[in-house]
Amino acid sequence: MKSTKVMAIKNENSKAKELLDKYFIVVILMVMVIIVSIISPKFLKVTVILNMIRQVSLIGILSLGMMLVIINGGVDLSAGSQIGMTSVVCAIFAQPEGMLVGAFIMPIIAGLVCGFVNGFLITVPKIPPFIATLGMMNIAKGVGLLFSDGMPISNIRPEIVWIGSENILGIPVLILIFLACAIVIHIMLQFTRFGKKVYALGGNEQASKVCGINVTKTRITVYMINSLMAAIAGILITGRVTSGAVSNGEQYHLDAIAAAVIGGVSMKGGFGSVFGVVIGVLIVGVLQTALDLNGVSPYWQQICKGGIIIVAVVIDNLRNNNKR
Repeated sequence: MKSTKVMAIKNENSKAKELLDKYFIVVILMVMVIIVSIISPKFLKVTVILNMIRQVSLIGILSLGMMLVIINGGVDLSAGSQIGMTSVVCAIFAQPEGMLVGAFIMPIIAGLVCGFVNGFLITVPKIPPFIATLGMMNIAKGVGLLFSDGMPISNIRPEIVWIGSENILGIPVLILIFLACAIVIHIMLQFTRFGKKVYALGGNEQASKVCGINVTKTRITVYMINSLMAAIAGILITGRVTSGAVSNGEQYHLDAIAAAVIGGVSMKGGFGSVFGVVIGVLIVGVLQTALDLNGVSPYWQQICKGGIIIVAVVIDNLRNNNKR
């Protein structure tokens, strides 16, 4: 009887520990919200919260693609430059005399080409992701500068401005698009064979090959999806700032990596979830808003973000060591 009770207690403790591990990041978000609301009571205003989520929605969309890349065992340093390049392409086709459909299709095509090249370079000649995407970062930035002559392109059609700036039933369109992307990526990861391949390839590439997974096809597809997310962000940011420029979203890939790692995506690959990334994005948003409300210098804000990335990676390493 005693042994049975002991086993039952151990099982309960194990389940409690597993539950805490799963929702620990939610606890962190709640604690941050409480602390920030005490320091700055106006943080709890609906307008402030909606504006905060709208500001991080672009980073959130990119974070969803970056999550897939990291789960797959890679990284993409070119995503921020791809946002700037696709923003320029969008602005070129979003001129009043241009075809509106081109303002949506052409940036997506440009992004998919970048993603295909990244995936091909990483899987076929087996160039390390850091080097391949670093090269693509400069290529995408150069293409954007070439098409725009180094100048912002303004006079954007109102339809593009609408999706970046307006609301539907009081909710910013940016937030609705972010949620739609999150739902699609979640379904893809959890309920499709492709999603299982992404996790398997990130967890153990050799075992994935033995199981018959096409590593080249899967990895190229992952990088193309990531670039698709960057292109969507590029279109939205063009409407948000009413112009296309290479500088649009230039550093967003760093914030996306930070949000993904904070959200529990393992830098070693094979583990991560859309739910965690969304919470990670909200944590980044709460931190950003708290610093803005309290008048903290942008330079100190960069230091804080860098520190958070380091802490998140350290926690990820400790988690992996405990699992081993």
